[in-house]
Amino acid sequence: MMSARLTDPHWAFLWKDPNPKDIITKGALRVPWNLATGRDTKRHQKVIDVETGRVVGYTRWILPDCLAKQNDVWLEAQAPEGTQIEREEWEKQYRENTKAGQPIGMKGGGLMSYRSAPLEVVDARIMRDGPFLTLDYLTTHPDFWRRGIGRMLVQSGMKIADQYGMKIYVMSEPAALKLYLNLRFELLETVSTDYSKYGGTEPTVEHFLVRAPQSMI
Repeated sequence: MMSARLTDPHWAFLWKDPNPKDIITKGALRVPWNLATGRDTKRHQKVIDVETGRVVGYTRWILPDCLAKQNDVWLEAQAPEGTQIEREEWEKQYRENTKAGQPIGMKGGGLMSYRSAPLEVVDARIMRDGPFLTLDYLTTHPDFWRRGIGRMLVQSGMKIADQYGMKIYVMSEPAALKLYLNLRFELLETVSTDYSKYGGTEPTVEHFLVRAPQSMI
């Protein structure tokens, strides 16, 4: 996850010291708690390279309340709850590596809120037309780019969405835009944010896309 994100200069800029080793080490300590919380709505999938056993792709989906309440939707993608002892340790690790809701080491001073504010406005407007199965996170290890891993992960969620007649919503960075368009997502809006006042050298761009379920096309 971190190896892929750090290839994006806009994301690397958010860190005081974008040292991959330190960011990955601390990020790994935050992951178990992130997986164990919100289990009613979060669904996770990973792709493993059979030759090395490495996790090379990951996606996180968010079920809308109408599906989460059924308690039987896509359970194979629901992370294990863990024992009480495990959960206490996972939470401890998370808190030790988090400050004010952000990973320790990320820049403060209003940068994060400044970059996210215009995105939240568009997000709230699109979500009014829900419910959606939301593609919350998609990443592929840089060593495995352009091998169809991202497409496979997205298509897995598309099957669930089509099964329940649900629209899919995703906010995408430019690198993944072509993937979504090829999978019949519709581009609704694009937001470009100039954060030069915080030291950014060029605007950061995010695309907002929705895919209608196959049964509705």
